[in-house]
Amino acid sequence: MIGHRSLICIAIVALWGAAACNGATDDEPEVGDTTGDDDDDTTIDDTDTCPLHDCSDWAADWLMCDDFEAGDGDLDTWLAQSEWNSTIGADDPGRMTLSADQVHGGNHALFMPAAEESGYQGAEVEWRKCLGPQESGCELDSFEQLYFRSWIRFAEDHQYVHHFISIGGSQPDQFWSLGSSGCLPSGRYRMGTAVDFDEGSHDTFFYTYHPEMSCSANCVSYMGEDWVRDNCDHCDDIGMPTCEEELRCCWGEESAPAQPAPLPVGEWFCFEMMVQANTPEVHDGVMAYWIDGVEGHRRDDMMWRIVPELALNRVALQHYIESSDADGHSNQVWFDDVVVSTGRIGCE
Repeated sequence: MIGHRSLICIAIVALWGAAACNGATDDEPEVGDTTGDDDDDTTIDDTDTCPLHDCSDWAADWLMCDDFEAGDGDLDTWLAQSEWNSTIGADDPGRMTLSADQVHGGNHALFMPAAEESGYQGAEVEWRKCLGPQESGCELDSFEQLYFRSWIRFAEDHQYVHHFISIGGSQPDQFWSLGSSGCLPSGRYRMGTAVDFDEGSHDTFFYTYHPEMSCSANCVSYMGEDWVRDNCDHCDDIGMPTCEEELRCCWGEESAPAQPAPLPVGEWFCFEMMVQANTPEVHDGVMAYWIDGVEGHRRDDMMWRIVPELALNRVALQHYIESSDADGHSNQVWFDDVVVSTGRIGCE
C-alpha cells in the first residue's frame, strides 16, 4: 500500500520532474561553480527519489538514518540505540544534548549548545561503517562513494566554527587512523574532506588533505620548533613522512566556489555533501555539496589515494570549536534528519 506522503511525492515528480523533489529544477541557477564542468548535471541526478524526512521508510541505497527520536529525549538512551560509534563531548550536556525546542521534524533534534559552563566548546558524533555490529574499534566496511545529508539550524547569533561536516575514509583495519593533522597524506591511509565556512559570513569552502597539497615551513614561527619537530616525528610514525627535507607543517587545503555559497543562519536548511573516491593515482575523485538542493561547490579532479584498499567509511557531524577559538561566545547549532547513503539523498 502506498502512503499519502508517497502519493504526494509521486505527484510532485509527475508535475515538476525528479529535480523538484529535492527543491531544485532544471532552471534553478547554481550557487557556486563546477571547476570547468559546463554540463548542467550537478544540481540533481537522474536517480533522485523523494525520501521522507524521518527514518520510517528507508531508500535502498541508505546506509544510516537518524531522526534523533529514539530515547524520547534522553541523550544516553538515544546514543546507545544509535549507529554513531565515536563521540566527543557526549558526556557534557553543555556540549551535546537532545533538544525539543528546535526541531526540523518529529520531537527532538541533536543540539550542540557550546555553553559557557563548558568553555564554549563544540562537540562531534561520528559514524564509521562496521562490517559487524556498530561499535568502537570495529573492522570497517568501505565504499567508493558516500553522500551525507543533514538538516541544520544555526542560532541567530552564530559566528564561527573551526571545522564542520566531513566525509572520510581509511583502510578497513584502521578505525582510529585519522589523527594526522599537519601531516602530508601518503595516499595510503586517509582520504576525504570537510566543508567549513568563514567566520561571520558563513561562506562555505572545502577543507581537504591530499598527497599533492602544499606545505609550509612558516609554522615554525608560530607553533615553535619543538612542537613542529614532535609533529614531524608523529607523521613519520603513522606512515606520512612530512619533513624529509625541512621542518614544515601540512595544513588542509581550502577550495572555495567562484561565487560565495553561504549557509543560512537562524533557520533550518538542508545540507548534503558527497565524496567519490578517485581511481588510484588518477585525478578523477569528486567532492561536492548542496545547500537546500542547490549546488554550492564541486570539484572532479581530486587525487586522494594511490591504493584501492583506502576507501570511504565514515562521516562526522562535527561542530569543532575550542575555548580559545570561541572568544567567549556560544556558537549554537542543531542537527536533525540525518542520512548516509551511497546515492543522492535530496531534501524532501
